[in-house]
Amino acid sequence: RAAAARLATSAGRGRAGGVTAGCLGRRRAQRSRIARATMVGGMASARDVADTQPVPTATGALCVARGMAYFCVRPALWVKVIAPILFSLVTTIASVVLLFSFALAPQARALERVGWPPWLAWTTSVLCIIAEVALVSLVVLLVLFGQVQSQLFRGVLEARGVLQRLKDQQRLEELPEQCCCRDFGHTIRFLLARLPLLIVTAPLNAMPVLGQLAWVFLNGWLYTWELEAEFMVMWRELYSCRGQFNLVQEHCAAFSSFGAAAMGLEMVPFVGPWIFFASNACGAALLAEEMMLQGAEVRRTERGAGA
Repeated sequence: RAAAARLATSAGRGRAGGVTAGCLGRRRAQRSRIARATMVGGMASARDVADTQPVPTATGALCVARGMAYFCVRPALWVKVIAPILFSLVTTIASVVLLFSFALAPQARALERVGWPPWLAWTTSVLCIIAEVALVSLVVLLVLFGQVQSQLFRGVLEARGVLQRLKDQQRLEELPEQCCCRDFGHTIRFLLARLPLLIVTAPLNAMPVLGQLAWVFLNGWLYTWELEAEFMVMWRELYSCRGQFNLVQEHCAAFSSFGAAAMGLEMVPFVGPWIFFASNACGAALLAEEMMLQGAEVRRTERGAGA
């Protein structure tokens, strides 16, 4: 009986050791996979770059219009923007009243003192106030309701089968995602990058029409990058900002045209923060699908050439 007990104990230890070794093996494999993904994300591997064909410039702006149509014909998505609309209504009314009361006349007089004609100074000051109201609404939505855009973005990808196609291509049950700490870090980085750029380039709005166009183009590409950052992790496992920036460079023209059109629409008082804030998230998902399809087309062309 003692010998049998020793044999049973030894077998139990063997099974426990096997289970423990298996768990450790899986953990090591997972850590190794994350490390490789981080390296790829930091270096933007040559294979990923080779598999990427730039999305046409016009496609970026077209995705903004497609996103608007997609959002408008799907009432189920409207529920997600009720809270942003109510909050934006309050902040927009407050900023309009305060800025027109306390900032309109000082800005116009400042332009008159540097030699601008009164009619041009007051017209430009009104345009600046409108841009400032839009900027305040944009910052509020960016800080408080960025997660709403992420939910809409992911919902569109899910509905169009993009996420399932990625799972099938990568043979995964769950797509890679950023951990909470890294995701929070990226959010802070985008916030610290976008807000100073928005503020530093704000004086461009003093130049009618051309100034507004320059402002949205200078800020638009970074806005698009923020919207697409989550997809870059799922698609290419690009976790670091450096790796993502390489992909942004590949699609720089499309990112700029999409971001400029999206920000231009969001600058429209009231309607911009209410409708276009949400529709641009849908458009960003459609742009992500276009990037994936361009990469698939490149691979098919290479296989055809190789055959």
